[in-house]
Amino acid sequence: MYEVFADLHVHIGRSEKNKPIKITAARSLNFANIAKECSDRKGINIAGVIDCASPYVIEDIENFLKTGEAYEIQDGGIIYKDKVCIILGSEIETSETGINGHCGSAHNLCYFPYLKDIKGFSKEMSQHIKNITLSSQRADISAYELIDIVEKYNGILIPAHCFTPHKSFYGNCTDRLEKIFKEKYNKILAIELGLSSDTNLADNISELEEKTFLTNSDAHSLPKIAREYNKMLVEEISFQEIV
Repeated sequence: MYEVFADLHVHIGRSEKNKPIKITAARSLNFANIAKECSDRKGINIAGVIDCASPYVIEDIENFLKTGEAYEIQDGGIIYKDKVCIILGSEIETSETGINGHCGSAHNLCYFPYLKDIKGFSKEMSQHIKNITLSSQRADISAYELIDIVEKYNGILIPAHCFTPHKSFYGNCTDRLEKIFKEKYNKILAIELGLSSDTNLADNISELEEKTFLTNSDAHSLPKIAREYNKMLVEEISFQEIV
């Protein structure tokens, strides 16, 4: 076992062809630059890039793999220069029936082992999202429904920045995650706390006692990568090992 550092929530601002992905993110945030920033400057061993369901980003990943600088591994993930494991993810905004019946919305981080999986996920989610090319777009389904689609493509779902006032479950939709996920709640392995939340307070919520807590940068620019990160003990760097 050895220690690694993981930032599992990094956005893409523009594609290599300058197509907009995350409107509020820097233009320099593309797939190749994230890999290089993690490897050369930040010492991040595992990076979760959460805009990979965009067809523009999928095209960039395919071209990046052709350069020979990166390759997919059997246990999931893309290895860059034998130093960084990139996990392919997608941030999806779901439509929820919130507290007192009011409509709310929340972000979900969906992670997948292989490029073929996120390509399949992207194709299916394009039926539920008006513009699949852009990041964090609102879907016409709930997280309860989304988790089945994620699992169909061998992925896992993690509620994103759970306590922020906007676009989160506790901050915007519910006082209990179990009300959202119901009998599927045991499939939620972890939650992302978010930059503004307190680990000790979160640990006092009874339904979170057995959940792993993650904290990530939610980077909208290259310098913000690893402003918060996770320290893990692993035997190797891969999707399966992280899970």
